Amino acid sequence: MVRRLTQLDEVPRHQLGETFDTVADPSPHWSDGYYFTLGDDRGRYAWFMGFRLHANNDVLDAFTCVSVASDGGARGRQHNMRWSRRLRPDIDSLRCGPVSVEIIEGLRTLRTSCAPNRHGQSYDLVWEGIAPPYNEDHVRIFVNGRLQSDRSNYLQCSNVSGWIDIDGRRVEVDGWCGVRDHSWGIGNHTGGPRSPAVAPPPEPLAAPGLRQWCVFRMRDRVVYWQFHHPGGDASYSKFEAHCAAPYGSTAPSFRYAPVHHEVTFVEGDGRWLPRLASGTVALRRPDGVVERYRIEPISFPVYLQGGGYFAGFDDGLGRGVYRGDLHDEGEVWEIDRGIDVATPRPVELHRAHYAEAWGRCTNLDDPSDTGTGHLECVVLGAYPGLTEQVRASS
Repeated sequence: MVRRLTQLDEVPRHQLGETFDTVADPSPHWSDGYYFTLGDDRGRYAWFMGFRLHANNDVLDAFTCVSVASDGGARGRQHNMRWSRRLRPDIDSLRCGPVSVEIIEGLRTLRTSCAPNRHGQSYDLVWEGIAPPYNEDHVRIFVNGRLQSDRSNYLQCSNVSGWIDIDGRRVEVDGWCGVRDHSWGIGNHTGGPRSPAVAPPPEPLAAPGLRQWCVFRMRDRVVYWQFHHPGGDASYSKFEAHCAAPYGSTAPSFRYAPVHHEVTFVEGDGRWLPRLASGTVALRRPDGVVERYRIEPISFPVYLQGGGYFAGFDDGLGRGVYRGDLHDEGEVWEIDRGIDVATPRPVELHRAHYAEAWGRCTNLDDPSDTGTGHLECVVLGAYPGLTEQVRASS
């Protein structure tokens, strides 16, 4: 074994007898990295970027996906580029091809940049945290006595400044809202396919049904929630929500308790599609007051398979797979606001409906209190709410 020092080994924060070149878990599905999302208040652009180190696979990969509304507004385009390189020996460099991440001040200020390249995307963006990061609950999932997933996340809503360039069109980013997530651990959709030698569970794991993961920059605070709801009268199988006061504020930060939610799906071709049209979420503060929010997507959807998720990349193996010392690929997809996707070559969308968006959030008790942010609302498996709307439309 080659014992390699990294620049992080200068920092007195070791937790193992090894250097920071080694992680504690040998799983090929272990990774550590960032997820950045950004949008304008009009919904013309939804910009998503990922950057992950897969220490046990010796891979670093990065992607950028941008959905852009067409001039007419009926259809849009999603511009995808995916990069991958060997992680070592250049493990200290947070750069993958032309894409880089710079930590200016930990937990506060980061910079993402990309030099011009053959995929027609470049950018230079500084992310200034609005409020301290929120540390999500640690999630561990065991299947047949084996650790299937072990994941930690923190998120931070940011003011973002700089510029993006898509196919020669430069867009100034002047204080747009942005959301960034830093996660690490064993993931479900990274590091290549799961081993076929591992026995499946005796019964398939239940799909979460409706999933929301939303972060909005409101007038004087940041509001975040995520939940899984199987449908009907069932309780939430997962729920977490938080209100963050901005830096310098004397207002408290606190966690919410769930009350209820409602969703309406997009209608297309005489049927309801698994794509959110609008929804409401009610959250209870610690003092008992219930806050009610209306959410709606304002951008075209962003399909993360274009960034390598869900068997993405041209080889169908997904993120965290070694493809050579430096590899890149990309394309442009034609999209609509439903679930129609036209690709330049045949692509099997493993989760054709799974897309995220930039959205608007409005306080129903004070309509002047509004903001934009990251809006993820997807249906995984069957969801009775969608089924009922389908029946109602027939």
